Amino acid sequence: MVTLRSSALRLDLAPSIGGAIASFRHDRVALMRETPEQALRDGLVRQTCCYPLIPYSNRIAQGRFSFQGFEHRLALNFGDHPHSIHGNAWQRPWQVVEADEARCRLSLTHRPDGDEAGGWPYAYRAEQLFELSADGLMLTLSLKNEDHRAMPAGLGLHPFFPKRPGVRLQFAAERVYPNGEDSLPLDGAPVPNDWNYQTMRELGEPRLDNCFAGWGGTARISYGQESIVLSIEADPLFGHLVVYVPAERDFFAVEPVSHMNDAINRPDPSLHGLKVLQPGERLTAQVRFGVEVLS
Repeated sequence: MVTLRSSALRLDLAPSIGGAIASFRHDRVALMRETPEQALRDGLVRQTCCYPLIPYSNRIAQGRFSFQGFEHRLALNFGDHPHSIHGNAWQRPWQVVEADEARCRLSLTHRPDGDEAGGWPYAYRAEQLFELSADGLMLTLSLKNEDHRAMPAGLGLHPFFPKRPGVRLQFAAERVYPNGEDSLPLDGAPVPNDWNYQTMRELGEPRLDNCFAGWGGTARISYGQESIVLSIEADPLFGHLVVYVPAERDFFAVEPVSHMNDAINRPDPSLHGLKVLQPGERLTAQVRFGVEVLS
């Protein structure tokens, strides 16, 4: 575990568990959901606070895609789920490159051979830079193509937040992608009233697991009685936002991502945020989690 501190903020990282955040707190208030101690002992990344989505976000249908004349099949990496999900970086141990009191850099090198062949068919290196200050956390993600050929690429973060009584959410979006019965996105549509958080309002129980587009890069979460507002400010690269509010659970997720779900299987993936990295090229973007204590 690596612990960063700045003023009233504390960040605990679990590099060996998918490069995940294990805890993010302001004094005694958890700003992200807390990771159970047993989950840390067992290495259960799905129960952590936040993990990186590299080299793609969300689902790839049946783990299959074609790119520049090659057909690829990925490992199905989510139990009995029929699609590959969230890339492979969240299921691999990361290395600590540097760390001090308020700053830490993690790295992951992927090579598509042996047991790793099904994770992603291209070689890459990823980094996460965590910089904690008195009023927030800056997280920089980077992905470098270390293969001999071009590769499709995306970035994202999967932070989870506590669904406390009175928690409120705000973000604006131009459209949303409803899901079919296979959990894959249909065509974009206007945001319905039940899913419209353009003005700050109680989270409720919208049963969301959907990708929004044109969200503007800013979201806000109010913790109600805790008198704390957390802002999420993402670089323009993160042109999509996945919001996950499972029914009858004590958490929800607000995920800045570069591309829509299954973008790689759309007729023109670049229109939906997916990038192409040439050999040696790097994709870098930042997300800031700002912490405001209301008087």
